[in-house]
Amino acid sequence: MLKIVLTAWLLAIAYLDMRTAMISNRLTLPAIALLGGLHVFGGARYLLKAAVARLGLSSATFWQRTASDERAWSALLFMILAWACAFALWELHILGGGDTKTLMGILALFPSGDFVAFLAAAVLILSLPLLVLRLRGKRWRDLPSALHERLQRGSLFPTQQELEEQGRPYAWTFCLPAVIYLWLVW
Repeated sequence: MLKIVLTAWLLAIAYLDMRTAMISNRLTLPAIALLGGLHVFGGARYLLKAAVARLGLSSATFWQRTASDERAWSALLFMILAWACAFALWELHILGGGDTKTLMGILALFPSGDFVAFLAAAVLILSLPLLVLRLRGKRWRDLPSALHERLQRGSLFPTQQELEEQGRPYAWTFCLPAVIYLWLVW
């Protein structure tokens, strides 16, 4: 049942982004808060147990650290690092705000290096044909001079205005791999 709910959530985000080029905070923020909150709680629990054990305050089995506590701690650290990277992509105007929030929710759902590798490969596979279509009709030998021109202007990354005018709804490139991962791996 959980897989069906998560699939519906991801498909709703992808559909709304494609249709309106906007992703509602009502779809992303609860997932970020709930999933992120669970990881924060698990990481804090691990830290509390580690501190109690380190200080020798209790030898009760309740306070002993377990493998699941360590997984919770590593998931929290991973999620923080992944969210920092997603935030950097937003700050550099590579991703829009809705895409970033969607990515943050998905990374909180699947906080692992295996998922990130899967997501990166899937986004590359999905994005390369889109890039080729976007560059269709342009001469490939002009690309280095265009890159050189951007570097001379000091704007290697898109500006906010370029993102707003030329940005495309790409949340589906995160949602589709997440659905596949959800059903095949998770």
